[in-house]
Amino acid sequence: MANRIIAVDLGAWSLKVAIAQPGLRHATLTGYVERRIPPATGDGSDDDRYEARAGRVLSQLIHDLKIDHDNVYLGVPGDHVFTHVLEFPFKSLRRADLERAVGAELENVVPVDLEDMVYAFETLPTDAAAPAAAPPGAAAFEAPTRGRVAAPAEGMRVLTYAMALDKARAWLEIADEAGAEAHSLIPEAGPMARLVERLPSLAAVRAQGPIVVIDLGHARTDVVVVHGGRAIYARALARAGKHLTEAVARQWRLGWPEAEQAKHTDGFVASTAMPATSEAWARVSEVMTAELNPLARELRQTLAACRAKTGAVPAGALLVGGGSRLRGLPTWLGEQLGLPIVTIADGDAALLTGPKLAGQVGVEGGALALGMVIDAEAARPLLDLRQGPLAHEVDLTFLRTKAVALSAAVVAITAAATISAWVHHAALRKAQRVLDERLAIESTEEFGDPKTADEILSSASGEVAGAASPLPKMTAWDTLLDISNRMPAHDKITLDVDTIDIDPSKILFKGTAMTPDEVDAIEAALKAQVPNEQPCYVEVNRGATQQVGDKRQFEFTIKPACM
Repeated sequence: MANRIIAVDLGAWSLKVAIAQPGLRHATLTGYVERRIPPATGDGSDDDRYEARAGRVLSQLIHDLKIDHDNVYLGVPGDHVFTHVLEFPFKSLRRADLERAVGAELENVVPVDLEDMVYAFETLPTDAAAPAAAPPGAAAFEAPTRGRVAAPAEGMRVLTYAMALDKARAWLEIADEAGAEAHSLIPEAGPMARLVERLPSLAAVRAQGPIVVIDLGHARTDVVVVHGGRAIYARALARAGKHLTEAVARQWRLGWPEAEQAKHTDGFVASTAMPATSEAWARVSEVMTAELNPLARELRQTLAACRAKTGAVPAGALLVGGGSRLRGLPTWLGEQLGLPIVTIADGDAALLTGPKLAGQVGVEGGALALGMVIDAEAARPLLDLRQGPLAHEVDLTFLRTKAVALSAAVVAITAAATISAWVHHAALRKAQRVLDERLAIESTEEFGDPKTADEILSSASGEVAGAASPLPKMTAWDTLLDISNRMPAHDKITLDVDTIDIDPSKILFKGTAMTPDEVDAIEAALKAQVPNEQPCYVEVNRGATQQVGDKRQFEFTIKPACM
């Protein structure tokens, strides 16, 4: 089906593709595929480049899954983009004006000219720097706040993603050459923000403050701080799972495939809460920890930079990515960062994948692809780098690729409309012939010879044609409105109406006024005639007037002629 959502995550280790069908509320995951990207041979040829190797895997997947005519959303790695938090003195601005302001500011901080850059941005929530609030019945979490903490912004803060135009084109060409043009080019912040908001197990942590998402992949670790459903800070770290594999290979003198397998099966990180149970496990943990310590240091620096830029202090962390499967890592990392570390729970995984695929999808490694599906549900992702000239190109390409199908659809619709009109016209002509035959028979019986409808209408006598309409000129409601409109203004009389009884033969009107002159004014108003119109009140009879307190009670009996 051509309206499916196809989320493609081109990772350094493997390619993940999530396939979903849009629904009324949420998209439903219908398929998920992960395939290993062949390692580089080192011969230096163009075919050995990552883009070529990943493109071949994606091309085969597109052929196998038949997703070349669907809406493809392509994820862009964090080490391909520049991320910055910009601060502006104004509190609100139109989107178009803010876009120009962001572009002008990015040109000063990104080593790329504005005309050679594509960028996307999202405004930060105004309460990003607010202190964490504990949910009812829970103790407030106190995260470490060493270093500078930014004060609440006097204007607005904006998270920006920028990318060199030629690099964005090269990344999009991977999907184009594989046979599936990318609808959007999505950085990690938007999907991770959507993912955090979707997971029910994170509700308690969300209530206490921002959540930092740590996506530990093969070649890099992407960090996104999420608050209020939006990303407020992002950074890519050049340390990830491959450094652990290299450490295993050096320590035990293994080849790369064997070291990778050993890391997956026997990797372990000891911590205070989960100590090593033997000297062998302690040695494994020592090797792992030696490579993980620099990563923990960079994560602490990232959180400090987030506090200094936005004032946000995370209340917890979500650990995802293929590297998150390392045993003991969540506990060890939580002790290093001073934060509660959570992973995607079983209930969360079932919610993301649906009942049909529950247990069949590696949700940790596929977190970005699954988040992209959620981000694409609303048709407009939170952040999309397919902007400016790239957006123009995708529109023209779409028209070119769909021209044949659109032309065929127009021809088919036109043909169907023509056939339908002809069928309805034939039915009307047939009905007209039947009516003409009946009119000929009945007019012969009435006038002695057959006549057409025009002849019968033109032979009608003037008396019949000009006869008065049997419908009344005025209803009871019209009469009531007319009497009300006739009454003198409130500043001239003081009128209290007791009874208005209207029927076709007479109208009974009772009430009180302050003086006899006011009663005379009411009588004159009822008897007044509208110019150039036949009178509707042919008789207005005034009854006896009585003194009731300080008022004069009156009664009029009116004979109507227009009811």
